[in-house]
Amino acid sequence: MGELLGREIHFPCSVLLGACIAAASVSPAAAQSASGSQENDAQMRGPLSIGLYAGELYKRTYLDILYEPQKIDLTSSYLVALNVDYRLYRWNVLPIELTGEFDFDKRFGDAHEYEAVLTPLLRWVSFPWNRYVYTTVGVAALGASYATGVSAWERLKSGNDKGSNLLQFGAIEVSFAAHANSRGEFFIRVHHRSGIWGLINGVSGGSSYLSVGFREYLR
Repeated sequence: MGELLGREIHFPCSVLLGACIAAASVSPAAAQSASGSQENDAQMRGPLSIGLYAGELYKRTYLDILYEPQKIDLTSSYLVALNVDYRLYRWNVLPIELTGEFDFDKRFGDAHEYEAVLTPLLRWVSFPWNRYVYTTVGVAALGASYATGVSAWERLKSGNDKGSNLLQFGAIEVSFAAHANSRGEFFIRVHHRSGIWGLINGVSGGSSYLSVGFREYLR
């Protein structure tokens, strides 16, 4: 555990840059020639997508990554997750989509549990640069996460020295694709579970994994 708490690695900003470049280079000509509104183009994607992502546990709190990404402190705990999304609804007034998500992951390194996640996710799909690199931002806050065990890190951060198999699930995700109707996209996300300041089984802390992945939309 001393080694787990002692290692500090700064957030690899090159991962974000690399994902942007890769997504933008998939089909730049198609991005320039895409016709119609982003909303109509997005309709060409099927509602179902399947993806994979891998992540590494960081020791800062969940939202620290938004304002101090350069101080992210990574550990030797990892996860690999299967990600299945289904678009449930698209608003006409605002560029927002409601997605239902199921994840199943396995942890490695300093943790060894399996985890299943079911959550709604809201996705904002309109940005000024989307003609060049189609970008979306998704947020989940009302999900459920069940792990087959409680890792040493989650027990340490639990506030009750026990932790809990069942916790709340949250996620922040940014995705990148060549254009709005691309079937494939890269994404960066934070995979988070916690007890919501003690509301779930007296657990006040949790775990957060900085992750990168790829998903494919099925037509």
